[in-house]
Amino acid sequence: MGGVETYLDLDILINGGMDALILTLTCRLMHLPARPFRIMAGVLLGAIPVVLTCYSAPPWTTLSKWVIPFLMAGVAFPVQKLVVFLKAMVGFWLLSAGVGGFVVALWGWVQFDNGLGHDVFALALNNFWILPVGALMWWLLQRLWQRWQERNSVLEQTIYDLEIDFGNEEHGVVSIKALLDTGNNLRDPMTGSPVILLEEEAAAASLPDSMRSFLDIPWKDCADPWPFLWKVNPSLIKHLVFIPFQAIDHKSWLLGIRPARVTCFDKQGSRQIKATVALVKQVLSAEGEYQALIHPEHVQKG
Repeated sequence: MGGVETYLDLDILINGGMDALILTLTCRLMHLPARPFRIMAGVLLGAIPVVLTCYSAPPWTTLSKWVIPFLMAGVAFPVQKLVVFLKAMVGFWLLSAGVGGFVVALWGWVQFDNGLGHDVFALALNNFWILPVGALMWWLLQRLWQRWQERNSVLEQTIYDLEIDFGNEEHGVVSIKALLDTGNNLRDPMTGSPVILLEEEAAAASLPDSMRSFLDIPWKDCADPWPFLWKVNPSLIKHLVFIPFQAIDHKSWLLGIRPARVTCFDKQGSRQIKATVALVKQVLSAEGEYQALIHPEHVQKG
């Protein structure tokens, strides 16, 4: 039986085309920006196992087939959160198995280039169970991933991009994502403006020095923090406000800041909204999907 003639450039071209297609589909399904240079970098990384197959020993080839997909996803998908990266990685695997398996089967079925290699594409009866089991496993996994994605779609409809300018010219504005919180009924007690709840850690770097230093002062120990603010720094009274709220077992205060400007971005574009920003120490989203909670009135009236 004669040997099989393999053209490295053709293999790289076919493999690169499939990688580009799968990476782009993953970006679209994950609602991630598909940046051509990142996709191209991922395609070039995907060519490494193809080259190693021809010029390297099997152990290195096998190792590269496990490691390279993670590198491809890391380069091609512009994500910073580990959870989002894992979601993209699962989607990349599922699409590789589904699309790649279909193309390989079609390639052999039409007998292109005399089947798969030097053998005609055939499936023995005693191995036929692999097809339904494999198809069932792939269907279950893609259903789980699809439900995962449906949750993201729901969040996208209620998450808004915000830019908050606290008046710190040196550090500029803070850009965050805010979730629409229909249960948020907090208002500035002095101006009546709806309140945006923002993680303190996300805001700290963009606050002016006078406001940032006030965060370290134990003002919460005071039953009424207003006289304490007047005593520490009277000039901050124009910019800071204490917002009362009812906890489960006690009443307390949130430190509110009246920003110079708040810009909300949605599908219709950008718009300025009037808001007081209240700082909270706890993390609002464990997965980092948003850093603030926006008042319903901001979405209804702008």
